[in-house]
Amino acid sequence: MRDVNSACAAASLPLAQKLDYLRARGGPDGAEPPSDRHIADAVNKAAGETVVSHVTLGKLRKGEQVATTDARLAALAEYFGVDPLFLQRSREEIVDEIALRLRYLIALHSGDITGTGRLSSSHADLVEFVERAVRERQAGEDR
Repeated sequence: MRDVNSACAAASLPLAQKLDYLRARGGPDGAEPPSDRHIADAVNKAAGETVVSHVTLGKLRKGEQVATTDARLAALAEYFGVDPLFLQRSREEIVDEIALRLRYLIALHSGDITGTGRLSSSHADLVEFVERAVRERQAGEDR
């Protein structure tokens, strides 16, 4: 079983540290931490094209290069068996985006979309809305 707390903490780290975290967990088969060359070769083979070189991967992992493409991050995420968002965004960015989208849905539900960017829904309002939406969706799926 994976340590959920360390995964959650790792989601807030810079890309270089996220890559080290994933690498330290071992490859997809749980073996010893794979080399940059091994990872790059496996990613490129799975993609059927050159997505990342071992040199670029090494620079990303050491923090010498901080920017890269979402496609490259998605391919690396697939290799490590994680959601691409883990590498593409921080935990805080994802939480902020979800909260913004939930506020928008609450505004739609209430019929007042005039101030969606300024809504100050409380945590309890968001939780209540999500729980209600999940129940409604489940009821619709049960029909």
